[in-house]
Order: sequence, then structure tokens, then C-alpha cells
Amino acid sequence: MSEWKNIGSLLLEHGFIDDDGLKEGISLQREKGMRLGEALVELGKVSIDDINWVLSKQLDVPYVIVEDIHVNIDLLHKFQKNFLMDSRILPLYETEDEISIVTDDPLNKSAMEFIATSFEKKVNISTGSGRKIEDILKRSFKQVGLPELVGALSGIIDKIKDTSFYRLDFLLDERSCRINAFGVGVMKNMQEIKSHFTNEDVFRAFDELSIPFLYEQSFGSNSRFLAVFPVFNRGTMVKYPAIIGGFGLFCPETTTFADSHVNGISDVFPYQGPVPGYPYLATKGNQYDYESMIFTVDTVPAEFHDFYVNTWIPQKCPSCSGAGCPACRELGYEFEKIEGVYSSGDLKEKLKEGCHGKN
Repeated sequence: MSEWKNIGSLLLEHGFIDDDGLKEGISLQREKGMRLGEALVELGKVSIDDINWVLSKQLDVPYVIVEDIHVNIDLLHKFQKNFLMDSRILPLYETEDEISIVTDDPLNKSAMEFIATSFEKKVNISTGSGRKIEDILKRSFKQVGLPELVGALSGIIDKIKDTSFYRLDFLLDERSCRINAFGVGVMKNMQEIKSHFTNEDVFRAFDELSIPFLYEQSFGSNSRFLAVFPVFNRGTMVKYPAIIGGFGLFCPETTTFADSHVNGISDVFPYQGPVPGYPYLATKGNQYDYESMIFTVDTVPAEFHDFYVNTWIPQKCPSCSGAGCPACRELGYEFEKIEGVYSSGDLKEKLKEGCHGKN
């Protein structure tokens, strides 16, 4: 008999279904090419918990009430987040020779072999509700990783608040999260956290700090890149056109159009296609009105006259020549604030006085 016919027999034996219910399940199984247990759940004949309980009987493995589990945070740290979430595996405890887990799929042979090989221990398997395992994993990872990420982000923001950095880049892979700051041609590695985080974890960290932002994201085969533009400054503009710099983007207190994703700002909404001006900010309409736009230093037109400028200019630290030292708070640069009306030539001269090549 097939594996899933045995499960059907067990469901009958334990009174979860009757003969007519089993026939309906087999009919749907054949029609949709699905597992018998999945077909019976879809028909409302049994629940996922019923299936897991029966599966535990079939394979002679313990069935665990997942809500009653105390999560071993130290053990959780030893696994990659994506592996546990994708496999719906919750580590329980380990001894010198064994490691115990609960899963909704005890037949996932490749996952069990991966754990056994990684830990060089025997794997003791229990089965339980996959949905509840997933819920506990989400809560546990948020509890474990988010405070560390929030603390790191808060410290970085405090360090670069009065600088020309206006963007934070997150390079995320299975084992680490690298955070770089960027602005006015300068890129600085700020911190690396040896832990796995998702894009959603980064978003939650900004939410915890009550910082709205715009963002761009891209995905590689083994890593993800997330560029976050905090919208740290809001207010009324004194003069247009303007070049505004400092940590985070400046958004006037009016409706703003964006061509990237938006988080935490009520009066910014998507607009199709990038336009000159702030990266990832746009104006409404097809005609670009330079006289009513705000720019960062990186994005200003090549030639301009009478722009209002209120920004920070990076200059290599004279003490360490960009290497990083206590005098520049390890940033490698000092930052001079300038304000006034400038032409493109005036601003270029100011920028030349500093050296803002990449670190």
C-alpha cells in the first residue's frame, strides 16, 4: 500500500473520517494530483493537526503540542533562519550525542540528513503543526535578531546624523548583514553583524526607530541588496530650486511622488519612472520643472545658477587621511555644513576642497 493510503487507513481507524469521506478524498487526490491528506484537509474532513497526529502514529514518532514548547534560543542561533522557515523545523534541545527537532514533515529526508551532518549527531524527530511551528519561529527570530539590528542601526544613525550620508545599504546573505553608508560620492562600511536577516527584518528595525523611508531592493543568487533612503527631514522649503544634504532625504510638507517603494509616509505615493532630482523622488507631470525641485549634491544638473544650498561637504580627515580615527569618529571624513545661494561652479569648488572618493 502507498504511504498516503496508509494514512487514510489510520484516519479511518482512529475515527477521523468514514468510508464515504475517504472515497471523496481519494477522488479529489486523483483529480488534482495532490496528497490524500491535503485533499482531506481541503474537503474539510480533517485538520492539519489531525494529519500530523496520524503521521506520528504511522512513523512511530512523538506528536508534540507546539504551543507548549519552550524555545531554546541558544540552539536556534546555530541554524540558518531560511532553512528552519522553509523546512518548518523547530529545534528543541541537544545533548552531546543527539539533537531533537519538531517538524510537520518527518519524511523530509534531505533536511534531516543536513542536520545530522552539520551537527554530527543523531536527529530525534517529533511531528507537530507546521503552521504553529512557523508562527513560533517568526516570533522567536524577531525576539532574537531584531534588538541586535535595531541597536546597530540606532548607533550608526547617531554617528552619521550630521554628515552628508543620506543612504544606508544593507548587503544580506545567509550568514551576515553588512551595513554601508553612502552620500556625496563617499561610501563607508559601518558595521557587519554575523547573523541572518531578511529585508522584512530591516524594515521592522526602521519601524522600531520610527523612521520612514524609501527603498530599492535587488536579489542575487546567494545575497540580497537593500538601499534605504530615510526620510529624516520634513519641513517648509525657503527657496527653490534647492540642494539639500544631511542624513536622510528632505521631503517638503506637501504630497511627494516616488518611483521606489515607500514605508511609513502617508503622503508619498508611487509614480512611474525616475525623474531628475532626489534619487527615488519625483514630481508630478511630464515636464520637469527644475525651478521647483530639490536635489542632493549627487544629482544636481551639470550647470545651474542661484540654487539654494543647505548641505554637508565631506573632507578627508587630516589626522588619518581617510583611514578612520577617534578624531573623525572612525568615519575617515569631517563634514562642513554650507548654506547659501550657489552656482554649479561655486559648489564644484567647494567639493574640490574636500576629497570625497570612495573608501
